[in-house]
Amino acid sequence: MKNVYIFIAFIICGFSVNAQGTKLENSVLWKIEHKDLAKPSYLLGTIHILCEDDFSIPEKVTKAFNETENLVLEVDLSDTTALMEAQKKMTSSGKLSEELSKKQQMYLDNLLKKEMNMSLKMIDNYSLMTVYSLLIQQGLPCTTKKMYEFELINLAKANNKKVQGLETLNGQLDFFAKAYPTDFLWKQIELYEEYKIAFQNMVVHYKNEDISTLFEDMKDDRFFNKNAEHWMLKVRNTNWVKLMPHMMKKQSNLFAVGTAHLVGENGVIELLRKQGYKVTPVY
Repeated sequence: MKNVYIFIAFIICGFSVNAQGTKLENSVLWKIEHKDLAKPSYLLGTIHILCEDDFSIPEKVTKAFNETENLVLEVDLSDTTALMEAQKKMTSSGKLSEELSKKQQMYLDNLLKKEMNMSLKMIDNYSLMTVYSLLIQQGLPCTTKKMYEFELINLAKANNKKVQGLETLNGQLDFFAKAYPTDFLWKQIELYEEYKIAFQNMVVHYKNEDISTLFEDMKDDRFFNKNAEHWMLKVRNTNWVKLMPHMMKKQSNLFAVGTAHLVGENGVIELLRKQGYKVTPVY
């Protein structure tokens, strides 16, 4: 099950974004208000997987959590049935080596041996997407890692709060497949060392809550092209803000999604504002 969590952490991670529009204030937490809402809800931007030493839940987030009734994630990761279904998608219908050229096989085999002390033969039944997700988590400069979503789920369970998702896990995996076709995903493997450096810069900006600078630094089509932006951000954000008003009118919620989904003209903050919601940073 551990590899499933790693796989999901990779899938739901917003790597980068073409940040457009007004620069946002420095905050990972935003308050959502409207005259039709009995109580405000909150929007939290996360980085899905972090080294334990880099991970913390700010006091303001704990306060917002305590003030709201539900926890709403991109997908409900407390649903073990959905996680087991996702595990099936970790494997390939055929052998991974048969999908790669001889040159690619050699490159990947050498990379796996260097980074994970594994060979291509050992993970030959995995999908390329799964292999890259394992490499990404291995690239973090630590042995103990934390997943923000699971820490929040543990808090919700301890406080008898309901956990919900804005989309299904299978739906999210389908979006990822459209956003990262095989040729583009292979390029990410070739850029593995460069992405490790980029991710560490992103962590620094996240800890400073400087989400606009984080996105400016990540505005790089090596890691995130227009097709990926369309499927991973624009389409999904639009779908979410159609659901959020009904959810907020019913009960107050803490929405926790990848920080990439907050920023830009197609970001959740701007889309909610266009619907008449007051969305303000919490310091």
